[in-house]
Amino acid sequence: MSLRLKITLWVSVGLMIILFFSFTFVYYMFIRVTTKGEIDLLKDKASALLLKDLPNHPEYWKNNMQMDELLIPQEMLRYITPDSKVAHQIYSDTSLVSYPASYSTMASEDLITDADGILLFVRTPVFKDGKQVALLEIGRNLRRLGMYSEMLISILVLTSIGALILALIGGYFYTNVLFKPLHQFIATMQNIENSGSFRHITLPDKHRNDELMRLGTTFNRMIDRLQEMFRKQEQFIADASHELRTPLTIIESYASLLRRWASSNDQLREEALEAIVSESAQLKLLTQNLLSLTDTYRENCEQNTDFDLIPLVEQTAASLRITTSREIRVQSELDMKELPMSGDPYQIRQLLIILIDNALKYSQKIVDIRISLQDKWVTLEVMDQGIGIAEEDLPHIFDRFYRSDKARNRKHGGAGLGLAIAQHIVHKHQGNLELQSSLGLGSTAIVTLPQSCQ
Repeated sequence: MSLRLKITLWVSVGLMIILFFSFTFVYYMFIRVTTKGEIDLLKDKASALLLKDLPNHPEYWKNNMQMDELLIPQEMLRYITPDSKVAHQIYSDTSLVSYPASYSTMASEDLITDADGILLFVRTPVFKDGKQVALLEIGRNLRRLGMYSEMLISILVLTSIGALILALIGGYFYTNVLFKPLHQFIATMQNIENSGSFRHITLPDKHRNDELMRLGTTFNRMIDRLQEMFRKQEQFIADASHELRTPLTIIESYASLLRRWASSNDQLREEALEAIVSESAQLKLLTQNLLSLTDTYRENCEQNTDFDLIPLVEQTAASLRITTSREIRVQSELDMKELPMSGDPYQIRQLLIILIDNALKYSQKIVDIRISLQDKWVTLEVMDQGIGIAEEDLPHIFDRFYRSDKARNRKHGGAGLGLAIAQHIVHKHQGNLELQSSLGLGSTAIVTLPQSCQ
C-alpha cells in the first residue's frame, strides 16, 4: 500500500471517528434538551392538577370537562391506587394506555422508545392529610420528536457519508499535490542512480517555508557537498597518483641503470643507490602522510586525554632544534609553567612538527612559538621570517598536494599534505587554523584550540 493511500485512509478514518463522536453528542444533546422541556411541562401540569384536590373530588374524573381542558392530543392522565390499579384515567392516545400501571411512593420520569414514537411518563405522588393515597401519572407520546430524531439521524448519516466521500476525494487530490515534490525527489534520485551524475531538485520560484521546501533545499545542499567531495576525491587521486609516479619513475630508472651499466662503474652505482634511497624515503614519507590524512576522518578527539601543553611544545621544539641545528624559541603568556588541556597529545605533537617544519623549510632565521590562554581557548602561534606566501595562494594553501610556485616545490621535500593534515587535526579538536603571510616577510600559523575537547 502506497504512502499516499495510507495517508488518505487514515485521514478519512480519523475524520469519521471525529464525526461519529460529534454527531453522537449532537443527537444526545438534542434528545436531552427536548425531553427535558417536555418533562418540565408535564411536571407543571401535574402540579396544576394536584391543586384541584383530586382525592376529595373524584367527580373531576367523571365530569371530563374539568380534566379535558388540561388534556391535549397524544396525552394520557391516570389515577393509580396503592394496589397498582387504575382508579381513573382519560387519554387521547391508545399507545399510552397499553403500558401497565405501576404504583410508587416517589416521583419519577420514564422515557421509552416505542414503535409509535418516544413515550414520556411523569409520575407524582398524591397526598391526603399528609399521607400518600394515590399516584398521578401523566403520559405523552412524543411522536413528532421521534420523527425529528429520525430525520436528524438521517441528516447526520448522509452528512457523514458526504464528508467521507469528500474526505476521500479531497485527500486523494491533496496527497497528489503534497507528494508531487516527493515524486520529483524520487525521479531526481533515480536519475542520479542511473546516470551517475549529480543533479539538483527543481524548486518553485516562490519560496515557501515548509518542510518539503526545506527538504529540497537540504537535498540540493547535500548534492553540492557530495559533488565537491567527489571532485576533491578525483583531484586527490590524480594528485596522489602524480606524487607517487615521480619517485617510482626515478627508482625504476635508476634500477634499470644499475642493472645495465652500474656493475662496472662504482661512481654510477653509488649515484643510483643514493637516488633510490632518497626517493624511497620520499615515497615512505608520502605514504605516511596519506595514511595520516585518512586517519583524520575519524571521530573527534578519539584519544581524548588530559596533558600539559607547555612541556609538550618545549619538548617538540627541543627535538627539532637538535635534529635541524636551528634556533627555535618558545614563549608563553605571563611565563606560564603549565597549561592543562584535553585532547590527543600525539596529534598535537604532530601538528606542531608540521607547522615548525614548514617554518624551518622556508626560513633561515629564528622560528618563534608563542602560547597564550584566553577564556579557556589556547592560542598557538608559529612565526617565521622566511620567503612568505603570495596573497593569491593563501586561499588554496590547505588544499591537499597544493604548492605555490614560490613557497612550495619538490626540492624542499614536501608533498603538499602537511597543512591539510594540520587543518584536519585542528578540526578534530574543534579548533581553528589560520595562516597569515606576506610575500618576502614571513608567515604566521595561528592555531586556536579549546582547553577542553569534547
